[in-house]
Amino acid sequence: MRTSIPITIILFLLSCSVSKPTKTLHPYTGQQLGCGNFIAYKLSEDNNEYISISFNASNVELGAKQSYGIGKASIVEVKRKKYEGRIDQSLCNDVMMDKPDIIIEELATGGIVEILIRDEEIEKSKNNEPYNVTIILRDVTFEGSVVDYLRIEKINVGWLPG
Repeated sequence: MRTSIPITIILFLLSCSVSKPTKTLHPYTGQQLGCGNFIAYKLSEDNNEYISISFNASNVELGAKQSYGIGKASIVEVKRKKYEGRIDQSLCNDVMMDKPDIIIEELATGGIVEILIRDEEIEKSKNNEPYNVTIILRDVTFEGSVVDYLRIEKINVGWLPG
């Protein structure tokens, strides 16, 4: 009887632990865009929301597979933005268009970004030519929400609009 009381108390305390509810985000089934030194966008189906991945590729020697912890590696940044209307025509475009108002803008606080580059694409990047990458996001957390898995396949980066 004496040993069951401490076990009961421990189980009760564990069941009372406070955890922040998270919503899994899966709206990113729209188009994907890449531009700049290394910026990739994956849009929602209705084109009014996106996840962007910015990577400072000029400070890193690109390899076949690289993995970065969000918040731990200052060279990678993941954002989520939602607008009142369509935003797709304003991304990677040297002609600035009127943008709808921003409803949500969040910076990811955790998770993993994987960057996959084939050997021939690494050579293109070394020659300052546009190149293709595949980006995988795993368990990327925002305020109260998470993107558990998102793959952006063969996105073209390493170029500037204009």
